[in-house]
Amino acid sequence: MRKMLYLAPLLLAGCVPGLTTTAPPAIQRAACVADDKLETAWKAFDLALDAINALGDANVIVPGSPKGKAVASGIRATNAALGRAERFAATCSTGDMDAALSEAKAGMAAISTALKGS
Repeated sequence: MRKMLYLAPLLLAGCVPGLTTTAPPAIQRAACVADDKLETAWKAFDLALDAINALGDANVIVPGSPKGKAVASGIRATNAALGRAERFAATCSTGDMDAALSEAKAGMAAISTALKGS
């Protein structure tokens, strides 16, 4: 299960600007890129949440423990950043959306670090 969680930041790393293979009109391109990035980021986060739930079921993560609190903090940070990215994408503010996706990536890294801690 932990291996699945460690793959999630790699998926988020794919959310880098300029990775489109087609060149539709500028406005369409911005919307397409935003949709692709957000879809990838949400899928990575969903994968991480599934792994975290499985680790909780196996009592590897105990709610209220230092590890549990650190994981919960990372989840909240990632969720909030992805929500901001979604709002920025809706207004075609790709610079702000990329910054929010970077924050989401940092939240995923915090989760991974918390799980590696012990």
